[in-house]
Amino acid sequence: MNDLIPFLRLSIPRLPWFLGGLLLAVLTVVAATGLLALSGWFITASALAGAGLIIALDVYRPAGGIRALAVGRTVARYGERIVNHEAVLRHLADLRSWLFRALAPLDPGTLARFRSADLLQRLVGDIDTLDGLFLRVITPTLTAVLTLLGGALFFGLLAPLTVLWVVAVLALAGLILPAIAVVLGGRSGAARIEAAARVRERAVEGVQGLAELRVFGALPRQRASLAAAEQDRARAEIQLVRWGALGDTAAMLAGLGAVWLALWLGVGWLSQDQVTAPIVVLLVLATLGLSEAVAMLPGAYQRLGQIRAAAARLLDVAHTRPALPEPVPPRQPTSEGTLALEGVWLRYSNDAPWVLDGVDLSVHPGETVLITGASGAGKSSLIAVALRLVSAQAGEARVGGVPVQSMRYEDLYSTLGVLSQETVLFADTVAANLRLARPEADDAALEEALFLAGLDDFIAALPQGLETAVGEGGALVSGGQARRLALARLILKGAPVVILDEPFRGLDPATIERLKQRLTPWLSGRATLVIAHEPDMAPPCTTHYMLQGGRLQEMASS
Repeated sequence: MNDLIPFLRLSIPRLPWFLGGLLLAVLTVVAATGLLALSGWFITASALAGAGLIIALDVYRPAGGIRALAVGRTVARYGERIVNHEAVLRHLADLRSWLFRALAPLDPGTLARFRSADLLQRLVGDIDTLDGLFLRVITPTLTAVLTLLGGALFFGLLAPLTVLWVVAVLALAGLILPAIAVVLGGRSGAARIEAAARVRERAVEGVQGLAELRVFGALPRQRASLAAAEQDRARAEIQLVRWGALGDTAAMLAGLGAVWLALWLGVGWLSQDQVTAPIVVLLVLATLGLSEAVAMLPGAYQRLGQIRAAAARLLDVAHTRPALPEPVPPRQPTSEGTLALEGVWLRYSNDAPWVLDGVDLSVHPGETVLITGASGAGKSSLIAVALRLVSAQAGEARVGGVPVQSMRYEDLYSTLGVLSQETVLFADTVAANLRLARPEADDAALEEALFLAGLDDFIAALPQGLETAVGEGGALVSGGQARRLALARLILKGAPVVILDEPFRGLDPATIERLKQRLTPWLSGRATLVIAHEPDMAPPCTTHYMLQGGRLQEMASS
């Protein structure tokens, strides 16, 4: 169970919510048991009073107690659902933030060991599975323990000591049945988690690569793989349902056995005039109510295998360490606005050719250096070295006079702003996406950034202006508009060192010319490195290099 301990620790901030939910769950069982027992006592006592066997019967207080318990059970059940679900949803949000924080520092090489669809399953499906740890395991267990202890105390005060045998039977069932459920459901639960992960992987990858699968005629094979994964998941689910039905049956039989034991003991006490008939009915029905708390346990512990498998998958991510860890102690940039690569050699395997072959490059404030080259020439690798996303075999990159290997990512990226080829926009407004770069920026700063990015007219024409939603991944704007929104976000950041990777990709010639005119003054005060396939697709530069064969060759400046 050690794999669950980290998640129990992570739940400590939500402990008041969980304790509140537990209290309401106990009150629900107590109210339901009390309602059943008191109703049985009252009905029996009323029948005996009607037959003249009981001379005086107070009907007001029992009737009031029944009404109070009925209302209390309803209120407690409703409150328990609200509080427990609120606690779990808050905790799941905490877990997603925790997992994202574990993923954020991972370099691309380390992160590549996890497929994107698999990460999605861990971030969504596996974390959702953990809601059962509190809702379906811990809360029912503690509820059963507390109600059985209360039942033991109640029975011990109300009836002869031998009635505690009833509680002992229920307690024994509460120990044995969950243990059997863990053994029987563990393997099937783990298999279901793994199969569900494969189903999501096949489905997501099939959608993302639909065009390629059709072109290469691999769609039937992908479909068959998805169907096989779904069959594995369905088989595991069916097995879990079977074990669940068996556990529920065993719990029901144990509860009925306790009821029959209470009835048998009660008849014996009644024949010896140790208790009255209404008390016997009360004890029998109270036993039936208490058995409901035990009945929840087999199904709860049957899910433990799924929960542990999901926890193990999450810990696998959380325990992954980046190949490029944060330096201890870190160094701060000693000068502003410089970017340099000094004798950088890089290749991705020992038998692969050199992607960067002793590259030397310096970019100072006020300079715009352009690097062009064919696809696969190593332009993106050069950026990766500067961003400390990969580690070169020799040489180093420096930002602000400090080797990037000696800087924290937070310090590095506060000095260096990047417009990558991948445009990342979130399902929020234009303003919210821009303020990711500078949360405190006012509307005037946003409008200035949009002007420099050539989007001022477009945003001004929108009915909601800066509050216009861009959709998930920028789905509600065109590719060129999304690209310029990312550029505006970079401008808003105002970093002294700027890297632009294909900044004008997907834009028409008129828009490119307008952007060149607006960006040139802004770039003039910064150290700017531009990566492009063609010089026409970049702002005016002070130095132009061609990257070929891993080496930089100076070209005529544009």
